[in-house]
Amino acid sequence: MPYIPVTCPSGSHEFFYSISTPTESSAEKIQEGLPTILFIHSGWYSQQIYESQFTDPHIRQFNLIVIDNLGNGSTRGKIGDQRYTPKEVAKDLRCVLDALGLPPAHIFGLSLGAIAALELAIAYPECVLSLTLCSPVSLTEPEHIAAGRMQVYKCWEAAFAASLDPKDPETKQKQQDYVEEALLGVTQLLFNNVKTRLIKALLVHQVLQGVEIWSGTEENLKQSYDACVRCFIEREAIPTESFAKIKCPVSIIHCTEDIGYTMEHKEELANKLTEAGVKVTLHTVPGPHFALLEGYENINPILVETVLGTDGGPKPPTTLPKPDYRRGKMKTPWTEALQEHGYLPDDPAGSNDMEDAEIASWFERPRVLIREERTVVTEVHG
Repeated sequence: MPYIPVTCPSGSHEFFYSISTPTESSAEKIQEGLPTILFIHSGWYSQQIYESQFTDPHIRQFNLIVIDNLGNGSTRGKIGDQRYTPKEVAKDLRCVLDALGLPPAHIFGLSLGAIAALELAIAYPECVLSLTLCSPVSLTEPEHIAAGRMQVYKCWEAAFAASLDPKDPETKQKQQDYVEEALLGVTQLLFNNVKTRLIKALLVHQVLQGVEIWSGTEENLKQSYDACVRCFIEREAIPTESFAKIKCPVSIIHCTEDIGYTMEHKEELANKLTEAGVKVTLHTVPGPHFALLEGYENINPILVETVLGTDGGPKPPTTLPKPDYRRGKMKTPWTEALQEHGYLPDDPAGSNDMEDAEIASWFERPRVLIREERTVVTEVHG
């Protein structure tokens, strides 16, 4: 899982990416002669959110690539004060794809990543073979969802505030409470508060990574706001005439238990695309906003069908790659890391419900706090 330095419209950054092929979970390059799928993630979670897609042999018959967006995951660089919405994300991703020398690709976008996928197909139609948009957010952010995102950020900010004294024995519990409150908002919107082993493992992984990249300095906290709030609320609706620039088929997936973004939002998008002459298929599947984790058995076939049904580009072999686990799953770039947090790849979807399980403290190892004098203080909270 390497880095690639890229100078793009937002600046010079080192983008972290992962490639999986039919024969390698973490490959250095794609396998020639196979279709390539680019996965674009949303806010709060980085590339690991695609565990259930990269582990599926039906999807691993293709080349798969995912890039941590600027401000997220392990990508090195700062968003800063510049405007950074899905439109700017798409411009950066195009630069990374060019730097990697990748061919035209199929795109799978999740939530806000679906809007970035649309922007990519509008600005660079020659690079996009198909679009699969899973739980696309509305064309503009609803006020009540924007308020919820801000509330989650305020909880995160409070967990690492300058007013917290690292010498105070109650600080650890205060931090824990603030983080748990932030996670409650995240899991409610994305998973309807369901916590399976995989969802819980991803929560732990993301919080630990978030502590590393989104705390410790005011600049890091601002990065959290930029990536998880501002990127959503500052986006503008794509002009209707722009949809006509899309030259590929589009599959839209609505998850019926999505509490934030309704079927009407997906129908509005589908209607605009259809009016622009784009071939659109609208699917409905059960599950919450991020149903792709435990509802992959409904979502993955839509992606495969979209890729295989697209004219042009290479075709995969007729045989699927061999699974690594008993239940037919393959190892991904993140499987081992998620196993450390309780994920069991041999479990069936939705098994081992963790809803009532107590999540261990996030602060059992050294953490950083923002201090009023602007210095970084490291404390071990035992």
